[in-house]
Amino acid sequence: MLSVFSDLHGFAESAAEYGFIAVLLVVAGDGVFPALPGETAIVAAAVLAAGGTGSLWLVIAAGTLGAILGDSCAFWVGRAGRGPIRRAVGRVAGPERLLAAERMVARNGAALVVAGRFLPGLRIAINMSCGSGQMAYGRFLAFDALGALIWASQASLLGYFAGRAFADQPWVAFVVAFAVTVAVAAVIGLRERRHVRRERAALEAAAPPSDPVSPNP
Repeated sequence: MLSVFSDLHGFAESAAEYGFIAVLLVVAGDGVFPALPGETAIVAAAVLAAGGTGSLWLVIAAGTLGAILGDSCAFWVGRAGRGPIRRAVGRVAGPERLLAAERMVARNGAALVVAGRFLPGLRIAINMSCGSGQMAYGRFLAFDALGALIWASQASLLGYFAGRAFADQPWVAFVVAFAVTVAVAAVIGLRERRHVRRERAALEAAAPPSDPVSPNP
């Protein structure tokens, strides 16, 4: 447990040292490879901003711009076609998520781009599906910017208010904010799985039945 707290504190110090650029780059990378701790970077920087290290508004701006850049990369990977980069990103997202995203985008693309910011697993698949031809980039950018702003603002405010509540113990503030982030992510992850299962079931139900195999005479 102590090692976890030490790692979190070290991450917070890195966010303070590199500031705006670090948050922007980590969040942008998270738009293509969700293993990167995009939301954690925002929360850490916001906790430090509450203690006077950095600016809350810059954290929100960095998170928003980074999210737009990362999501746009996924969009253009989808637009580029079935090259090695798309296959690599597809392996990260998972084939079932890609299939579910394509069906969901076809029905309600604009709203899904906004909501997709809060669906880490489906997010890449949604953005790639939009890029594969189901949405013009200008329209995608407008809705993605809205989703990015809402997402970055909520993560920043969570970190900031936790930092204010535990002003004398910033590492406690970070752990509390991080725990809330993990809990929210877990709830979102469960909802995301239900979305994927529902789309897979709908696809299987719509598929024509296979011809029965005739018995050998």
